[in-house]
Amino acid sequence: MDTLRSLADYTIRRAMGFAALVIAMVMLLLAPRPIMALQSGALMTAALWLGMWAAALRMPRMDLRGTRLWPVLAGEGGRRLRTPEGRRELAAIFAERLLWHADRAGMVALGLGSLTLAMFGYRSLPG
Repeated sequence: MDTLRSLADYTIRRAMGFAALVIAMVMLLLAPRPIMALQSGALMTAALWLGMWAAALRMPRMDLRGTRLWPVLAGEGGRRLRTPEGRRELAAIFAERLLWHADRAGMVALGLGSLTLAMFGYRSLPG
């Protein structure tokens, strides 16, 4: 069980790392305009949060053999996970870890949005 959690964390963090790299590059590109950089970082991180929630909600119906986690599990007792109850257990663990990571991404999005308001006040709000 702990091995499955750690492998799920590894695959989720790998995907989030690539997403964070893209978000950081866009924010660096917009560095001459700090308000836009922080707002775009907050919006893209919120979009990441929303996508992770959507992925977690559809996880019980998803075929996990197409995920990045499945080839890693081939050597980690893959026979046990070939049964329907093993797949349900894996989907539940994966959904739980997705929601945990989505909560952290949501906190980062709120932090970036709050930082924007704290630094630039109401000038940062559209309209």
